[in-house]
Amino acid sequence: MAICTSLTEADVAELEELVRDTADPLRAFNAFYILLARHRRALDGGRFRTLYLRHAGRFSAIPMRAVLESDLALLDPMGPNLPAALRHAVTAVTAYPDNLALVAHHARVLAEYGWSGGETSEDELREALTQVERAVEISPEQARYRAVRAQLAALLDDFDTALASVQRALDLEDSARSGYAVRIVEYHRIRADIVLRRETEQNRRTLRETAERLERSMEERVRRVAEETRAHEQKELTRLRSETLASLGLLAAVIAFIATGTQIAQDLPVREALRLLAGLAGMLTLVFTAFGAIFGVGRPARLVLPGLFGAVLFLFAWATA
Repeated sequence: MAICTSLTEADVAELEELVRDTADPLRAFNAFYILLARHRRALDGGRFRTLYLRHAGRFSAIPMRAVLESDLALLDPMGPNLPAALRHAVTAVTAYPDNLALVAHHARVLAEYGWSGGETSEDELREALTQVERAVEISPEQARYRAVRAQLAALLDDFDTALASVQRALDLEDSARSGYAVRIVEYHRIRADIVLRRETEQNRRTLRETAERLERSMEERVRRVAEETRAHEQKELTRLRSETLASLGLLAAVIAFIATGTQIAQDLPVREALRLLAGLAGMLTLVFTAFGAIFGVGRPARLVLPGLFGAVLFLFAWATA
């Protein structure tokens, strides 16, 4: 499309006459296309839109019009309308699958759509990358094809290929060609995007691995705490069971002891019976105090007074015997 950038004013006037000529619609469309491509390369969205809207209705039957619709969407004054541009690019490349320029255009719009956050499937990206690589093989001197390949490769996380491709695009650009500065700036922007995406993916991968390690660590810690809790609960249940059995055994012995002592006291004189019961009460108090001390029932300080009281009763009964 070097012709688009080398047109003189006379050439432009002649092309405009051809566009208005209704005798040969295809020739008129070709002239229309060249004029629009000129405005497109100059990034002159205003003239592109004005010229397109003035004549586009006459060429609705020509499939190639879809690529112009795609360009129009990219030059939207409110910012590139990438979904519309991609839709028209698909229509154009479907109609002309062997047109390398359209293949590259579709791949570029798809890549820009993906970079903007649009949903693109891996199959779509790989198919577009395959088509662009074919275009690179056929026209290896086209820097634009390599830049598009860089964008697609980066979307597929092949950052080494992407950076190598965009660097090759920079190397292939001819500084003598019109629009060189614009293209170089765009390629540097693509490279910066690739580097940023690579760093972002690396950080995301690191965060994901860290999160997985923390999750495994927390799961292990929770499992260990759960096992320790179960072991502690089992130990406590065993201890409580033992204490309960011991308490029941002690109560049974105490009840038998009281019953026996009471029966004996019935056959004794009152004073001796009272001494026997006092000694029995002291003995029981000492037994329960010792039981509480052994099994940790209450604080030790609270067991001192009952122990003294039991000892006094027992010694009183013993001393007066």
